[in-house]
Amino acid sequence: MLVPGQIRQLDPQNRTAVIGLEDGRDVTVTFPQGANIEVLEPATMGTMGGSLEDLKVGYWVEAELHEHGAGACSCSSLVCRS
Repeated sequence: MLVPGQIRQLDPQNRTAVIGLEDGRDVTVTFPQGANIEVLEPATMGTMGGSLEDLKVGYWVEAELHEHGAGACSCSSLVCRS
């Protein structure tokens, strides 16, 4: 499911983040190898390929989340909106 939210915590080394969703929940996600990360490209205001290291706490994003039960979530695609 594609959901909007804001990055609350970020740990690129362990490939995890906490994303605050619009419904008030905070979801901890793991980024698998090969996850698609898109960040803003300043010259065109479009997006370009990026990495977890390009993200910052406070960025607004749209994330493709996959729930795996017992509270585990992964994120296969994340597009930065700020």
